[in-house]
Amino acid sequence: MTSNSKNTAHAQKVSRRQMLRTGTIGAAAVAASTVMTARHAAAQSGTTTRELDGKTAFVTGGARGIGLASAEEFAKAGANIVLFDIATPNMPHVSYALPSRADLATAQARIEALGAQCMTYRGDVRNLEDQQAAMRRAVDRFGSLDIVLANAGVGHAGAIEDVTAGEISTLYEVNVGGYMKTTQAALPHLRTAGGGRIIYISSGLSRTGNGIFGSYGATKWAVNGFAKSAALAYGRENIMCNVVAPGLVRTPFADNEAVLRAVLPNAENPTFDDVSAAIASGSTLGIGHHEVEDIAKAVMWFASDATKRMTGEVMDVSYGDAARSVG
Repeated sequence: MTSNSKNTAHAQKVSRRQMLRTGTIGAAAVAASTVMTARHAAAQSGTTTRELDGKTAFVTGGARGIGLASAEEFAKAGANIVLFDIATPNMPHVSYALPSRADLATAQARIEALGAQCMTYRGDVRNLEDQQAAMRRAVDRFGSLDIVLANAGVGHAGAIEDVTAGEISTLYEVNVGGYMKTTQAALPHLRTAGGGRIIYISSGLSRTGNGIFGSYGATKWAVNGFAKSAALAYGRENIMCNVVAPGLVRTPFADNEAVLRAVLPNAENPTFDDVSAAIASGSTLGIGHHEVEDIAKAVMWFASDATKRMTGEVMDVSYGDAARSVG
């Protein structure tokens, strides 16, 4: 970091804390002042002002996949980044490997290579205290919390009658309870900032039934409903709550043996591309999957000024499958 950047960051923190202590302006003015400080610094240095300059984005499940790709989009737009991830490959009742500590370190390096400030926190979204501690640390370092991406989740593929009690509990505690706790932890900081964005990653499986992903899909239906309830609860506080619902995406979440064999049980050595081809054969657009960058662009849209008065929305990014949905 250059000396000018360090001075600007320090000035933002000091200014924000002084204004909060004096009580002479509201939280919304504090947030606006911070953004203006960042823009003024950019103007003084002759650099281009970016849309998220002076803002901080908190991403759960940020070590890889959609979370990391979205964090990179936020970083390109000027945001400070917080990557929250369990970074422990083996979780009971999950049939594929989750990210490692090395994955989280690599993710941080990728963000910093874009010129953004980035901190990481190893924690479990099922633990409210973990998320609260991570967000406090983020605010202490960066001065605010403005954008939250609730992305951390686990999957399950298989017949409804075969899912175990442990798998059911894990699915709901991570995919539903985790999102609720992310929201609970974020609210005080978003209020202090005068508002902000919470973006939830759901799934195209939240728009229809599915015999293979019935248990997982049910958790994503719950995410959509919870996000709409949060939108109703916090809209008057300028906290916008929206959902991105992807179809099949090339990530370790989908590209693993357990999922591939469940989807194509008669194939000898099923691959992700085999599954994608099967979907593409009946797809509205003739494609069968998205890359993480496609989903990250949609996430970024919900963090942008274009959606500053939008809340309770569910955006399908699923190769045109929304055309078949009544929702």
